[in-house]
Amino acid sequence: MLHLALKSDVNRPTAHQTRRLEPVIEPLDGSTPQGRSHERYRRVVLTAASSTAARALSWITALVYVPLTLNYLGTERYALWATISSTLALLSFADFGMNAGLVNVISESHGRRDENAAATYISTSFFLLLAIAVGIGCIFWSLYPFVPWSRIFNVSTAIANREVGPSVSTFVFCFLAYLPLTVVERAQLGYQMGFVNQSWEAASNCLAFLGILVAVHLHAGLVFLILAVAGAPVLTALLNAFTFFSFQRPWLLPSWHRISLSAARKIVGLGALYLLIQAAAATGYTTDNLIIAHVLGASRVTEYAVPLKLFVIAPAVCSIVFAPLWPAYGEASARGDVKWVKATLRYSLLGALVLSFLANALLFMFARTILRMWVGPRLVPSMLLLAGMACWAVLNSVTSSLTMFLNGAGFIRVQAICCTLMAISNLVISIYLTKHIGIAGVVYGTVISHTVFVLIPYFFQLPRLLAEISDRSVVLLHPQL
Repeated sequence: MLHLALKSDVNRPTAHQTRRLEPVIEPLDGSTPQGRSHERYRRVVLTAASSTAARALSWITALVYVPLTLNYLGTERYALWATISSTLALLSFADFGMNAGLVNVISESHGRRDENAAATYISTSFFLLLAIAVGIGCIFWSLYPFVPWSRIFNVSTAIANREVGPSVSTFVFCFLAYLPLTVVERAQLGYQMGFVNQSWEAASNCLAFLGILVAVHLHAGLVFLILAVAGAPVLTALLNAFTFFSFQRPWLLPSWHRISLSAARKIVGLGALYLLIQAAAATGYTTDNLIIAHVLGASRVTEYAVPLKLFVIAPAVCSIVFAPLWPAYGEASARGDVKWVKATLRYSLLGALVLSFLANALLFMFARTILRMWVGPRLVPSMLLLAGMACWAVLNSVTSSLTMFLNGAGFIRVQAICCTLMAISNLVISIYLTKHIGIAGVVYGTVISHTVFVLIPYFFQLPRLLAEISDRSVVLLHPQL
């Protein structure tokens, strides 16, 4: 439990004291544009590298515990575990996009060197998320006795019937306990300290893996496995919060005295736009399998889903590399470092285009060979399908670079409009093309809608948005004009 006490500004360390307390966090001179530029790039590299390591660790542990738990739980109970765990994607909407908005306002406050504003945003977000968690928890607790959990998850064995309800409740309450603590993660991202957060994520993966091994060794039930997987992030988040608010940024400790209605309106407003973007992206990019199953039959989904696993690699790598640029763009824009913003955007776009094109061109040429070695000769996708997936991967990678700029610079409304139009058109075009050209229709529907309603508008708006950032910097540097 966080001790929510009001910290006086008198106790706030100076920049020099902060550097002495945090030699790893602030090692470079931030008083010059060159020093700030080097520091941003250093943090981007550290965060990208730590994110890659944390992701790799997660994959490695999964290779071990998936067959272990499958053999231990059996088919039905493992399927129950996988189904409950997959609901995490749905619960991620529980913050109503506010966590994404928090990254923006923290990076902006950091760029303006306004720690009072940052403390206000963090306190307001913490108590908003705490209220949401308590509200959802009360609703869940009141409905829990009346929900036919066995029927919902379609389990039949006696042990699965006994475990399904407690397993769901354990998962939900672990998630709700974790929800308000996410402000620490987002604050760290806003301060370009993502590498610290990734280290705690790696610790969480190790702790969950250890918990699974102990549960299997002690022949514990599914509830304890759920507790190990869902409880580990809660414990590491608490430790991260203690470290962050005790040693790294003690003046940011949440306090109800700092709750601000204007800060709440700004965070909720940004959150609503981010929520719309997330919903549109989920609709536009996760309905392909449903369209194929509805139009061509469920048996055809495998022909699409398996090759796609190869082509998501390049966009995933770009996402890891470019994600740390989000808060860096926000801080640089707020500080008026326009040259850094333009140069970084140019290099990231060029890098995304060249590297993703080369990688996906190689995948296109050798995809059939890779698939034959991986899953056997029964799956031979058409060249039309592979070409469409390669185009989708390149578009996705380039857009990822653009999106980080738009997020950091605060141009969220543009994205919300474009992504909504993309999601609607994607459904219509994909259904039409799938009926006329087969399974490749879904990916070409995505490519067309993505190009017309996202990529082209983004590039069309780019000069205006960069000019707006330049105007902001003029006002910031010369407020008398």
